[in-house]
Amino acid sequence: MSCRGYGGSYRGGRGGRGGRGGGSHWQRPAYEESFVPPADSSSVSPYAELSNYFKSVEGMNYGELKSLTNASFALSETVQCTFLAIQSDPFAPGSQLRVSCPCPFQLEKVLQSSDLESCAPCRRVAAEDYILRCFHEGHRHGVARYRSGALQVMRPSQHVLERSTVALVRGDRGSKGVEVHLFARLKLPGHGRRIDGRGAISIIYEELLPIMERCVVGLDEERLYQHVTCVHDQEHLRGELRAAGCVAFVANGSVLPRESGESDRPLAKGAVPFTSPASLERTFQLPYSGTTVTGMGLPHGLTLIAGGGFHGKSTLLRALEVGVYNHVPDDGRVYVVVDSTAVKIRAEDRRSINGVDISPFINNLPFQKTTTSFVTSDASGSTSQAANIMEALELGSRLLLLDEDTCATNLMYRDDLMQQLVPREQEPITPFVERVTDLIQNHGMSAVMVIGGSGQYFPHATVTLVMNSYNAHDCTARAQEIASTSMASVPLFEKGRSAFVSPMQRRFDGNGTFCTVQCRKGRDSIKVSGVGVDSIRFAEENIDLSLVEQIVEEGQVNAIAQCLAMLYDGEADGAEAMFAKGKSSQMVYSPVGGGEPRSVPFYSDFSALIEGCDATLREARLEARTPSCYLPRGFTSAARRFEIGAALNRLRTLRTFTASMK
Repeated sequence: MSCRGYGGSYRGGRGGRGGRGGGSHWQRPAYEESFVPPADSSSVSPYAELSNYFKSVEGMNYGELKSLTNASFALSETVQCTFLAIQSDPFAPGSQLRVSCPCPFQLEKVLQSSDLESCAPCRRVAAEDYILRCFHEGHRHGVARYRSGALQVMRPSQHVLERSTVALVRGDRGSKGVEVHLFARLKLPGHGRRIDGRGAISIIYEELLPIMERCVVGLDEERLYQHVTCVHDQEHLRGELRAAGCVAFVANGSVLPRESGESDRPLAKGAVPFTSPASLERTFQLPYSGTTVTGMGLPHGLTLIAGGGFHGKSTLLRALEVGVYNHVPDDGRVYVVVDSTAVKIRAEDRRSINGVDISPFINNLPFQKTTTSFVTSDASGSTSQAANIMEALELGSRLLLLDEDTCATNLMYRDDLMQQLVPREQEPITPFVERVTDLIQNHGMSAVMVIGGSGQYFPHATVTLVMNSYNAHDCTARAQEIASTSMASVPLFEKGRSAFVSPMQRRFDGNGTFCTVQCRKGRDSIKVSGVGVDSIRFAEENIDLSLVEQIVEEGQVNAIAQCLAMLYDGEADGAEAMFAKGKSSQMVYSPVGGGEPRSVPFYSDFSALIEGCDATLREARLEARTPSCYLPRGFTSAARRFEIGAALNRLRTLRTFTASMK
């Protein structure tokens, strides 16, 4: 396998042809030279210092390795390593390592800039992403002749995200004084509690160093350029949607189905490439590759995706869900992009809710329970979905994505027969079908919905698609004809009068949120950590994120955990600082298809707090390093403010208040 690029790299392990490495021609590379320094400590080689050190401490107490902390060593002419932290014993989590080398590409060509500060951020992120993929593929596919399992590095997903694993930084070496820093964990071996020096030499010189030399220093600059250019074109295309009056775009030829329920790679065989209905076809320029892309543009408003079961409705929606992220070039969804503020909405039984105004959807509850500042520790399907909608609006979403299969039926619609049995005055729920036009006309929102059980949304739809054998058909005219001849009543909508109050008034109560945690723990700091992609451990509470469907990497959960830890460790002052930073960086959006700027209609003080957390973490290059959330360097990915807010909203000790309550 060549490491001069990661092409074909997502086929591998057990999933690809040709055995363990993937690719039908994989074979273990032969090495002419040895990376192990000479045994003689008097050797003139400048790269023997670390090797000689490990030989000198062979068999000694493991604690002797602490002397390596913050020490740097040259492993070869191009590769250096620095030990940032040393594990306490062989059974503890691995030591933290920074490996560096000169920048292996020309900045002007790849980043289109002679310095890091002035280049487009997405190009820098894409370059760092490519370097990580090259290293990861070399590690996974056995480029090194020695495989210990002791070297740990973040595994990238199909999405191109900002991560803390690889950083292009100013240095003394490389093109224009730029270096590549890669952060990893290294489990230094031992015999019981004694140092295994020769084992450490093998890991570093026969595993780590060959991967760096072959896959990073020797990467294919042309393939790197193509990767970066592809990502920049995706970013440009997403930015063009609003000016074109669209909220989503799906390129012709896209491969939307995935390999399996456990794999996010494209389906290799039997997939039907996407083709746009002629009536919705749009063409966009891709300026960085100098080409164009044609596909389906979904306009501002309500788009329905109908069709029979197993015909591709949910597959299309799932592709749109992750269209907020850029993808690697061979993903199949490269030019499937949506408005960057799109949020997937679903019912979420048993989640907690605190202080959310769900009154546009639910009102007049028994026992006069308020819904303008709704609180519950055990939400139903309808109340949880209503809260999810309002929380997304509060954080600035302009596009809601809904799938009938995962929504609360009674919040989606009510037919005439049910209204005859249960009169409107006895029903506290106002279904989404009666509110969607309000959101579109009065607040500039859009929605894309998978629907198959009711035609009540037909009169409100801007576009109605029907999926048939994985092919999309524009059936808008037919749906409107059916709606016009139907005897079913259509809810009246009066433009200018909205059921939604904006801006929202919710504020974060830091003392109330964290006081119970502090009382239980009895100390200043707690432990906040991500657990896979599904949850965050916050002291003794487990924050369930399994139904926050736009989290795509474990590193994003680590980033969210850092944000929560920043709020806890800063207490009230920290929350106020985040709030002030969020207020100062409030984004101004343009309505889809308009062009005149408008403020986020539902933006609250709670939203500003989340915005401040996000900004602070990004300024720290995803390494906030708070006392309560101590993560190893290199295992964090950028998360959107919507997912950060979702985690805080699901914290069961969360307390909020409104301006009128203060």
